[in-house]
Amino acid sequence: MYRQYKPHPLLEPYIDAYWTVISSTGSASVSRILPDGCVDIICNLGDAAVGDAEQNERMASEKAYLIGTMTHYTDSCQPGPTHLVGIRFKPAAFNSFYRLPLLDTADNCIEFGQELVPLLLRAGDNFIPVLDKYLLERNTHASRDMLPIIDTLHRHQGVIRIGDLARTHFLTPRQLERQFLKHTGVSPKAFANIVRYQAVQRHIRSKPGSSLLQIAYDYGYYDHAHLTNEIRKYTGKAPSSLVTK
Repeated sequence: MYRQYKPHPLLEPYIDAYWTVISSTGSASVSRILPDGCVDIICNLGDAAVGDAEQNERMASEKAYLIGTMTHYTDSCQPGPTHLVGIRFKPAAFNSFYRLPLLDTADNCIEFGQELVPLLLRAGDNFIPVLDKYLLERNTHASRDMLPIIDTLHRHQGVIRIGDLARTHFLTPRQLERQFLKHTGVSPKAFANIVRYQAVQRHIRSKPGSSLLQIAYDYGYYDHAHLTNEIRKYTGKAPSSLVTK
């Protein structure tokens, strides 16, 4: 059902992937979506779907939605035949294409980008060059100053003091906070925690026999319980269950 596609090379610093979820069957399916620090635009070209099963957020047919940065896992439900097309923006890259500060969009699903729907309906299976053209024409590079900051967080696997992160990029902590809220919708600390959980997940999967207590200390958690609670928040699972993908 799920497939990913690469964007145009000039868009790769900003766009993580285009993706589709397509199913012609009438049976319902539920998929768990994990936080990744990204913002998505989802165009629902099929039947109505439920973006967040717990909150019953419905995504109407032939509508486009902005999915803000997620700070916890969510279960998405496709009750029948499905045709979704998505654009996954790399962390902090969304504002290079849209003049919409992301403050207050975290964990929200809002109607946005409706001009994409008729473009995609006309394009059919040949939607990749259509999205490339649309985004290349819109790209203002407005978020380019944020991308090195995101890169620093990833290089440190989220384990860096926010004051040190600000100083590294010649900002005050307050300036850094404002930039993160504008470009990601979450605070620098909240974003760093997402990056850290992703690093821990990769560690556990690549070294399944590792001590969870040692991992907790290595990645700046207070103790084993703190690590477990954070992983459950982001995945809904215990750390030991992450060894299976």
